[in-house]
Amino acid sequence: MSRLMLLSGLILLGVGCASTGSTAARAGEPAMSLGQPAGEPLRIQGQSITGPTSSLLISEGFMRGRFRDKPVSLAWDYQELTGVVGSQGTRLELAEGDDMRVWGSFAGASVDIVLNEDWLYGHVAGCGYAMKRDARGFVGRRICGGPLEPDFHVAFPQALLERPLGEKAALMTLMLVNHTSTYSPSVSLDRFTRPRNITASRAP
Repeated sequence: MSRLMLLSGLILLGVGCASTGSTAARAGEPAMSLGQPAGEPLRIQGQSITGPTSSLLISEGFMRGRFRDKPVSLAWDYQELTGVVGSQGTRLELAEGDDMRVWGSFAGASVDIVLNEDWLYGHVAGCGYAMKRDARGFVGRRICGGPLEPDFHVAFPQALLERPLGEKAALMTLMLVNHTSTYSPSVSLDRFTRPRNITASRAP
């Protein structure tokens, strides 16, 4: 019996050390900006996202916590992302091939974005975007019913583009929703034009 108890103790100790080591490794990763301070300044470090009123944890296929003091519970696979943000439902369709496309509704806001090679374009919550990849994230144009913003920039480190599709879609959508807290749902995108050198077929 004593041998069995000793063996059980060693197994539990090994699991605890492995878990501590994993947590330490994540904590040791550099903290990076996500988006820009104009919304809520967000920082991502490993699997954690923090801000003045935000605290989110990403695990395999899930994101939970609070975003701008609203409860968040999201889950995803390789085809869709679903859940709730505050009291609003979320359902995004996901597709990845020659480009990456995310479309549907996030916290009640309409979403339709495409990442095509080095370009990110589309709309989120009535704001239109056409941005090109740079060293820090994406920079380009945004319009939200007012004057065109020709030098709009969001931080999205290269390492985040290498994450799984569902996680990447959640982070990218969260980054853009964070900057559209005030907008007109009836905003016209007639003044918004995609870059001419981008061609991408959209799914029906």
